[in-house]
Amino acid sequence: MRTAVIILDMAKGYGWKPGSFGYDMVERVRELKDSAYAAGVQVFHVNSMRRPSDGLGEVLMGEGKEALDVIEALQPIDKDILVYKRYLSGFSYNDLEYILRNLSIDTVVIAGASTDNTVLWTAADAFQRRFKVAVLDDVTMVHRESEPPEVQTYALRIVSNVLHSDVLSLADATPKYITASERTQAS
Repeated sequence: MRTAVIILDMAKGYGWKPGSFGYDMVERVRELKDSAYAAGVQVFHVNSMRRPSDGLGEVLMGEGKEALDVIEALQPIDKDILVYKRYLSGFSYNDLEYILRNLSIDTVVIAGASTDNTVLWTAADAFQRRFKVAVLDDVTMVHRESEPPEVQTYALRIVSNVLHSDVLSLADATPKYITASERTQAS
């Protein structure tokens, strides 16, 4: 097994600040990242990037803007591979699959936000591309305070029941997918 960790939408433009809604998850993302480093497993940060030509109005997450930067709590990223997605899935209009294939990755562990959106779409695209998929239920969240908890539950049920993929905690995923992986970190 050759694993990569994909961390979704943990950029400054999403409002990840100490004390903000959902910020408690950031510590678990850091723990996942540190476990991956210790095992030599490649970490990817995949964030949205927009252009004025997208026709979405004002562009906060645009090229060259600080909003695209990975949040301070997850720095440094010098060992990580940063990929920009152009729409909902981490695979949307970029080279994520190309890089994963070049590193001979066959398994992806997905974390970040938002469970019912980017996490779900990324898991579905990874599954359809024939990667083994694991989503960490305690290292992902619905990043909209107005949504009831059931939204995350239902999204994770789709990952488990429709995509036939693992949904498990960081504690369970670390030995199963991180420490059991061959080294995949790019030199």
